[in-house]
Amino acid sequence: MLVAFADATAAADLVPHRATYEMRLNPGRRAVGVIDVRGLMVMESVDACDAWETKQRIRLTFLRPDTEEFVTDSAFTSFEAKDGSSMQFSVRNTQNGEVEEELRGVAEVVQGGPGRASFTLPEPRSFDLPAGTTFPMAHLSRLIEHAKVGEKVVAYNVFDGARLDGAFKVNAVIGRAPRPVAGAAPKGDVVLLRNQPAWTVRLAFFPADDQAGQPEYEVSMDLLANGIARSMVLDYGDFALDAKLQRIEALPRPKC
Repeated sequence: MLVAFADATAAADLVPHRATYEMRLNPGRRAVGVIDVRGLMVMESVDACDAWETKQRIRLTFLRPDTEEFVTDSAFTSFEAKDGSSMQFSVRNTQNGEVEEELRGVAEVVQGGPGRASFTLPEPRSFDLPAGTTFPMAHLSRLIEHAKVGEKVVAYNVFDGARLDGAFKVNAVIGRAPRPVAGAAPKGDVVLLRNQPAWTVRLAFFPADDQAGQPEYEVSMDLLANGIARSMVLDYGDFALDAKLQRIEALPRPKC
């Protein structure tokens, strides 16, 4: 069931920042087809006045059971209007330096109505988006607002431009703040991590037209009210990755 958020009008106070995460194979899950994975993920949210510019890059080294290694590099960039009406996006995925996939396009939605996504790469194509579709930063903001008022289960159609066949149906379960985990503290502007309400959020991503089976992947995160995730687990079914925050940097707010 698609849940429309109407109880609060103020958007979450997301902070512009750059977060660097160490990525490791989750030891608690039996991995299929790989014996080790490690790398880095960098996520950046830039306040561009009437829009959010987001960048994400994940570089991973996989070790197969036959001891063969391969390196994947995924880069995602978007420019998302703060009113939720439009988003420009680009995606580039490589393996061992060879481009495997490159996507580029724009998407627009009408409040209360359907939207439309138009790709220019890998080839021109367009398709409709379900009514109520939201984009990633708007989705994050709405999740935080739901958490603030005590909502536990919410669902949205979310389009991020990372696939050619439409939006995801994203089911979210919001729980209490996780217990602190022992280990090295992140470096950088750690003041961004202090005195913030926090929740455990579990997201399950389903193709919008197929919600009967298993999710394509799941993400669990320790989410702060300012939009920063202190840690994440990315579960792809055959294996899961732990993302531990290594460094947090505050980015400037513009004079709009």
